[in-house]
Amino acid sequence: MIEWWDKRTLRERGLVSAAAILLALIILLQFIIVPLFAGRSAAALRADQASRTLDVMTSRGLSPSAANGAQAGTAPDADTSRRAILEAATRRGLAIARIQVSADGVITVQIDDTNAENIFAWLFDLRNTASLEASRATMNDTGAGLVRSSFEFGGKQG
Repeated sequence: MIEWWDKRTLRERGLVSAAAILLALIILLQFIIVPLFAGRSAAALRADQASRTLDVMTSRGLSPSAANGAQAGTAPDADTSRRAILEAATRRGLAIARIQVSADGVITVQIDDTNAENIFAWLFDLRNTASLEASRATMNDTGAGLVRSSFEFGGKQG
């Protein structure tokens, strides 16, 4: 290879070097930079979709009036609700960062850095299996398509 390079004229060496640099730039753009930007925009899109879904759920299914209508019977005690929340999270593969039961029976659940779709599936599962609906919900984007969320279940509504 060295002999071949030494036999090239200065003009040929320049052309081969320029072609190698152009090839390296094309490879860098095509296989590194473009996928990075595409992944970032896809994560932003998923975060926007999660935000819109949370808005819809809050306006339709998580409002205090909807929760009162769905739970017309006797509400389960805080310990039973806490167990149901933990079991549903385990079934969905969610790692609950913190769960706290206040003196008035409000259960606060915090979940860190997880996929928004898993959160919504967990909330749907809680509604269907344990008749639990969040009276308050907050979700924040943490980047890379993940969210950090906090929910309150039970307590006085309305």
